Amino acid sequence: MQTVRSIYLFHAPNPLINPLRNLLFVPILIVMKKFRLLCAALAGTLIYVLISLSGGTDGFWAKKQLQEQKRLLSARTQQIQNITDGLELEFTALENDPDVIAAFARKLGYIRDGEKAVRINGLMTDRDFDFETGTPLKAAEPYTLPEWFCKAFALAVFAVVYALLLLDDYRKGRFRSKDTLIRGISVYDLPQV
Repeated sequence: MQTVRSIYLFHAPNPLINPLRNLLFVPILIVMKKFRLLCAALAGTLIYVLISLSGGTDGFWAKKQLQEQKRLLSARTQQIQNITDGLELEFTALENDPDVIAAFARKLGYIRDGEKAVRINGLMTDRDFDFETGTPLKAAEPYTLPEWFCKAFALAVFAVVYALLLLDDYRKGRFRSKDTLIRGISVYDLPQV
């Protein structure tokens, strides 16, 4: 009984020399093509992740800038809180303690009945009160690498790695065939006698 099957052959004159090589050549090319694509995609993705983690919008660099802003804002908030506590203490003392009221009135230049005010020229007066309320501090957006830059750089790395792997395969001769490939030649399986 004879069966006919069609396979890919390398050697036209003698197709039965190495049929295993003929059967495995096409799947190996497909695997190599997928391997090149996967390696290039892996390299591009790895570069994208590293760039995004280090300098992207949610990366370490932006986090460090935001932590520094948080530290500055916390210090400024503490200064303003200290000023507020001092002013509240003075306000409470001015409402309740007559000695504090009298001292504050003297600072303003008021005197009691029977007291005489003596002013010396050239000395600073306490009338110019300087209440420090703090300086405004605005939160700024952290400087980061734009997302389009991260993606474009990763895509460029993908293209370069794919081209290098493709050139390496070409250099190793995986695309050249030393023999002519003849497709679709029928091979007969003859029973052994």
